Amino acid sequence: MSFRTRLSAAAVGALIAVGAVALPANAATASSADSPAALTKAKTTVTDGITDRLTTLGKLQTALAGYKDVPDTTRSTLTQLVSSDVSGLTALKTKVAGETTVAGVRADGKAMIDDYRVYVLVAPKVHLTHVLDVETTALARLVKVHDALADRLAKDPAADTTANKDLLADMTTVIQAADARIDGKDAALLALTPGPDGKALTASVKDVSGAAKDARDDIKKAVTDAKTVRAALKNAPKAANG
Repeated sequence: MSFRTRLSAAAVGALIAVGAVALPANAATASSADSPAALTKAKTTVTDGITDRLTTLGKLQTALAGYKDVPDTTRSTLTQLVSSDVSGLTALKTKVAGETTVAGVRADGKAMIDDYRVYVLVAPKVHLTHVLDVETTALARLVKVHDALADRLAKDPAADTTANKDLLADMTTVIQAADARIDGKDAALLALTPGPDGKALTASVKDVSGAAKDARDDIKKAVTDAKTVRAALKNAPKAANG
């Protein structure tokens, strides 16, 4: 389910009565745009958007607390980011309630999106950083698995076949590829800041998520290679005693 909320245009007020045709056109527009109904509708739209974002931030705080693989320094950065956005959006919600014009509410709605980017940036920062840390940990473990399997092959001539050596070589290749894909991506992600160019932010986040996905595929391949070699070792004929 997507949490993305878009600010809808403020509703236009009721048409000026026929007897008001002598008023300038811009005066009629300003009067109708700031009618009580239009102002209330605009406030409701922006307030609901802020409320949804605060709900999402609360969920991100809970998720972050459960992510055990996130390093302390990264956790501190993300915790501060989420807490700061909660404070800022809460204050913005109060500001919206006190606005007296639709234009003011619209400006607050723009700030709600551009100054925080909860869906486009903050949520990916929390979730993708966790993914990248999990993958980094998995790769470190796979290197140890590879080395242990290579040591066992060297001690078991029956299993030390060309096929198994090729599998270990492929395992090395995909581990290195995965490591290269995600190297520095967590820092790049955390360095992104909110702003008006949502498309650029989305593209930057997509670059990180794409790298994480490709690394995941590499990790799966390395695991498959390791399982195949392990099975070969298990099923290899035992050497006869002296």
